[in-house]
Amino acid sequence: MKILRQPEDSSDKGFIYVASLNKIYYHFAVYSALTLKDYYPDAKITLFTHESFLDSDASIFDTVIVDIPIYYRTKMWAMARSPYEKTIYIDADSQIVNRKIKTMHNFLDDCDMFFGPVTSYTVSDMTWAYMDKGMTIKPKYHGGMCGYKKSDLVVDFMDTWYNEYIKQITTPGWPYERNHDKKWKIFDMFTLWRMTNGRNPEFERFRNLKINIVDKRYTSTVSHLEIDRQDAVILQVDKLTYKKTDLMRTKMEEAEKNAIYPLKQYPINKAPTECN
Repeated sequence: MKILRQPEDSSDKGFIYVASLNKIYYHFAVYSALTLKDYYPDAKITLFTHESFLDSDASIFDTVIVDIPIYYRTKMWAMARSPYEKTIYIDADSQIVNRKIKTMHNFLDDCDMFFGPVTSYTVSDMTWAYMDKGMTIKPKYHGGMCGYKKSDLVVDFMDTWYNEYIKQITTPGWPYERNHDKKWKIFDMFTLWRMTNGRNPEFERFRNLKINIVDKRYTSTVSHLEIDRQDAVILQVDKLTYKKTDLMRTKMEEAEKNAIYPLKQYPINKAPTECN
């Protein structure tokens, strides 16, 4: 990990974005950070990305950290290395649409960590709203946004989330086949659920973390904006919506055509150490 730029005056709270593997996530993060600054001009923002992705647009970020894993789920690795005592992680493909973003760090006054909820309209298929084949267990936490206070246990949580996901995706077969569809194998939400459901003794230590769920307005989606039109704070934006704008569609086409890290060279079922 290498810090390319950081402010002289440090802050104990800020926001982080992660853009790895595909440059389009760098463009998404830049746009999201611009919307964050629209509603919170004094926000301190850190970007974790690859040096090869950077251009003049990176000036929107106060801190830029490079030499990160070239991987699909670098976000958990980066979350464990936030420069802030109080951090809000936001998926790169999101937009900020409400000044209430200024008060999000206050949610950490009475907890160690918080996520948004998983609601029926934040998933593309209703089967994704359940962790089990019987459709009886709903996931509690949506990983597209997360706030947390730095502590040894929280850093351990993020590192464990990252390492357990790598184990999940690289282990042959699917040891959870009896109750859980194999489609969950590629998703870190399943890893997060395993770590927080209280059923696995290897994660017993994380019971000591107080994890809250904030209102759904912090994990709204563009396709269902009418549901939360009055209160949405963070909107998750799908790629089809981005493609409707000429600028972003062009950037997406360029990122795919001129890929710095070809997907064939960095398959999802390989550990980052096997690719970098």
